[in-house]
Amino acid sequence: MKKIFVSLALCGMLVLPLIAQNDTGADTEQELIESRRYIMELKGLDDINTKMAINMNSGQESVDAAYFGLFIEDLTFPKAQELRYQGYTGVLVTGVVQDSPAWHHRMREDDIITRINNQEVTNYATFEKIRKTLRAGDQISIVYFRDGKTESMDMTVGSRHTDGVKVSDPKIPGRKKLSAGYGGGTWIPMWIDLDMNDINEIVADSTIGFNKFREDGLLQQGLGGKFSIGKGYFLGGQITWFEDTKKTQNRNPGMNDYQIFMRYENLLGGVTLDKRIPFSKNLITSIGLMIGGSAHEMEFINTNANYNWNELPETISASNNTHFLLRKGYLNVQPRAEVMYRVLSWMGLRAEVGYTYGYSLTKDWRVRGLAGESFEISGSPDTTFQGMTVTIGPWFGF
Repeated sequence: MKKIFVSLALCGMLVLPLIAQNDTGADTEQELIESRRYIMELKGLDDINTKMAINMNSGQESVDAAYFGLFIEDLTFPKAQELRYQGYTGVLVTGVVQDSPAWHHRMREDDIITRINNQEVTNYATFEKIRKTLRAGDQISIVYFRDGKTESMDMTVGSRHTDGVKVSDPKIPGRKKLSAGYGGGTWIPMWIDLDMNDINEIVADSTIGFNKFREDGLLQQGLGGKFSIGKGYFLGGQITWFEDTKKTQNRNPGMNDYQIFMRYENLLGGVTLDKRIPFSKNLITSIGLMIGGSAHEMEFINTNANYNWNELPETISASNNTHFLLRKGYLNVQPRAEVMYRVLSWMGLRAEVGYTYGYSLTKDWRVRGLAGESFEISGSPDTTFQGMTVTIGPWFGF
C-alpha cells in the first residue's frame, strides 16, 4: 500500500506542472488577442473578428484582406489645381498595378478617389481605414474625379493571395507621366519685325513731315489664352495690335492754318492650336500654329478746325478739310514654338518665337467708305505683312 501511495504522489508531481503550463499559455494567448482587439478599437475599426482577420502567427493581414492594386498618396493643393479639382479632400492615384482589380475596372493615374461605399475619403489614412474593413470579393462603390468630372463605378476588390499562396508583389511603377498643364491666359507683349518702308514713304513725305516708324520692329500688345482638349493639345486664341497717332502743322504754302492728324494701326489675331511637351514638373515646351488675319490701317485728317454750320456745304465740297481711311488686309499663318516655366501653381513665365506670313486679300491699298465701300488707290504697292515675332512675358495658369 505504501508503494502505491508513493507512486501516485510522484505522478501528481509530474502532471501538475504540465497543467499549470497549459493554463499559463492559454492566458498568454488570450491576453494577446485582447491586446490586439484593444489596439484595433483605438484605431476605430469595427467587427474585429470578421473584418480584420489578423494572422495570429505572423501578425500580417489575412489571405482574404482587400486588395485594390493602387498606388496612392495624399492630395496636395497644387495637384488639385493642376487637375482642375475644386474639392479639398480625397486621395490621388499615382499608379495602377497591371491585372489588378483597379486595372480591370479602368482606374488610372491622376484619378482622385473621394468616397468608398458612401464613406468620405479625406486622406490616405481614411482610405486605409476603409480598406481594412473590406474582404476579398466584396463589391464596393467608388466615387472619383477625372478630367473635370465626378464619376462613380462599382468594383469587386481582390486579394494578394490565391489559395493561400501569395502572388508576386506589384511592380513599382515607372516614371510618373508628366502633366502638360491645363491652360490659362495672359497679357501678350510681342515684338514683330514688319517691313514698314511703304508706310514710311507716305508718313515721312516732305509734304507731311512725320517721323518714320521704326524699321527694326514694332512692339504690339494684346491678349491670349488656351485650354486643354486632351492628349497634350491646346486650343485657344490670340490678338495683338500696335497703334500710334501723330499731329503736325501743314507745311504747304497758304495752308499754315491747317493741321494734319494721322493714326496708324496694325492688327494680328487668330485661332491657335498647340501641342505641349512637358520636360519636367515645372518646364514645358510647345509647338503650334495660329491661323487668322491681319491688317495695316492709316487714317488722315487735314483740317483748319474752322467749321460753320451755314458754310458746311461749301466746306464739304470746296475746302481743304479732308478725312479718309486707308486699309490693307491679309490672311495669316503663324507657326511658333514656346517654352514655359512654372513659378507658382497658378503663374509661369513664357517665351515664344514665331514667324507670321500674310497673304494679301488685295494687291493694292483701299480707301474705306462710310458704309464699308472700298475705293481702289491706283499705283499703291502690294505691301507685305510678314516677319519674325518674339514674345516674353507672364502666363496665368499652367
